Amino acid sequence: MRYKLFAARTIIIIVAMTCLTLFNSVTRAHEDYRSLSQLDWNDADGSVELVMQIHRHELETKLSLLLDQRLSFLTSGDFNKLEAATNSYLANNIAVRVDDNPVDMIFLGLEAEGETVIAYLEADWPDQPRSLGLMNSIFLNDLPGQINTVLATVKSVRMSGDITAGSGPLRFNF
Repeated sequence: MRYKLFAARTIIIIVAMTCLTLFNSVTRAHEDYRSLSQLDWNDADGSVELVMQIHRHELETKLSLLLDQRLSFLTSGDFNKLEAATNSYLANNIAVRVDDNPVDMIFLGLEAEGETVIAYLEADWPDQPRSLGLMNSIFLNDLPGQINTVLATVKSVRMSGDITAGSGPLRFNF
């Protein structure tokens, strides 16, 4: 009888721990918040290109708060509003420098793919840069532990770094 009682308690504990683990992983969609920016000099057309990958849910939430209305990339009627708002949000939260000169990036557009939004920006820069710099402050004041990773490439030389709350812009020398 004691063995059956012990076995029943053990099974209940195992089931409870499994449920808690599953509940904990479901309630936390992801434990860290990241964006990825790729800043490249394109020698073929003499431009600096910035491609940013951002979590769709976090961007929708931020833009919905800024515009004071619930918007979703999953709703086709919201896409144009979200695209315009993304342009404005990025203009206020990114700063690109080439050879220590500020560069005005032109927002080309975005696409939503699953849980990711990809934004495309570009600026003319005909000469090979000696340095690329980026400050990406999206979500740094909104999400705990936000990390904005940057990959920078000139010709085939690639460098990377992370921007976090309290850190400054990244500068890559080539």
